[in-house]
Amino acid sequence: MSGGGLRQRITHGLHVGEEWLFANPKIVLGLILAATLAWSLFLPKLRVYSDFADLLPQQHAYIKVYNRIKEGFGGANQIVMAIEVEQGTIFNDATLKLVHEATQGMDNLPSVNHNLVASLTHRTARKVYLSAEGNFMSEPYYDPLKGNRTAAEFERMKKDVIANPTIYGLLVSPDLKAALIKAQLNEADLDYVKTFAELQKVRESLARPGHKIHVTGNPVLTGWVYTYLNQILGILAWTLALLATLLIVYFRRLYGIALPLLGIALSSIWGLGFMALMGINLEPLSLPIPFLIAARATSHGVQLVARYYEELAKTHHGAKAARNALDALFRPGSLAIIVDAVGIAVLMLGAAPSTTSWVWRPASGASRSSSPCTSWYRWR
Repeated sequence: MSGGGLRQRITHGLHVGEEWLFANPKIVLGLILAATLAWSLFLPKLRVYSDFADLLPQQHAYIKVYNRIKEGFGGANQIVMAIEVEQGTIFNDATLKLVHEATQGMDNLPSVNHNLVASLTHRTARKVYLSAEGNFMSEPYYDPLKGNRTAAEFERMKKDVIANPTIYGLLVSPDLKAALIKAQLNEADLDYVKTFAELQKVRESLARPGHKIHVTGNPVLTGWVYTYLNQILGILAWTLALLATLLIVYFRRLYGIALPLLGIALSSIWGLGFMALMGINLEPLSLPIPFLIAARATSHGVQLVARYYEELAKTHHGAKAARNALDALFRPGSLAIIVDAVGIAVLMLGAAPSTTSWVWRPASGASRSSSPCTSWYRWR
């Protein structure tokens, strides 16, 4: 088939579709409504959570090695807590007791790997030495059941810690003013919200005069993101209100305000419903992306509605104005949608699963607002 023949077939097919669209506006609107209701049924299944594995290129050789060894040697989901004294060193009863309480609190966090908890007072931190008989012996640096220690005992403990390169500089700072508590989390059943809430309780229970508590790690950062989820949704709600205000100022007509907002609603419902159907979770860090895509849908809707009112002022006939608007904007509008889709599809070049899931959501919202606007005006 020649290029010209193919072009004629495509053009003929588009004209047939245009004739059917304007001849059956109620059917088109009914199909759109039915599809929207169908997608909305999947919305309750949409999950909003962060999966650390989705942020990594799972097919990369380094990540494959990481996945094999993370259970035994620890991975990136580690919480690190530092207890720092304002005066003196950590070698005193009050501070060591606080470090022990912090260690127990970290060990009791949800999803923690109990075999990968480390601190100066943990059972795995031990002094290894030779007995008089030549046997290897070990004992913990800190015994929580022992009463108050003497200055000589603390001095001996300090020397033992400095002599151990696995403790000194790694779990105890070189100036002896701070101690670290490290806890590795199991990624398979990791609940960032629950873990962060429990961690905050532990941190509050450790507040003591003369001591500073510092906490960091990927689960902590992600937990803070979840705490700002309501603020993020609030910003998005104000953004939607601002868009509505701008539409009111610009059009000052009901249809000019309602139809672009309808485009936002349709693209959001279709996209989120598709994500829920495919089992794709909504990453909190990517929450603005659906609204950016919805804003693009609003842009197309505004252009079409504005052109409709221009044609209506000339023809004084709703159906003819809608058809003229579609004829004028179909090619540039289609090109704009294709460019948007291709630009977003570039994200699929990334190897991380999260980038692929970000692409699916915009792609599934390709309904935009052209068909609803056109069919609605033709129906009028």
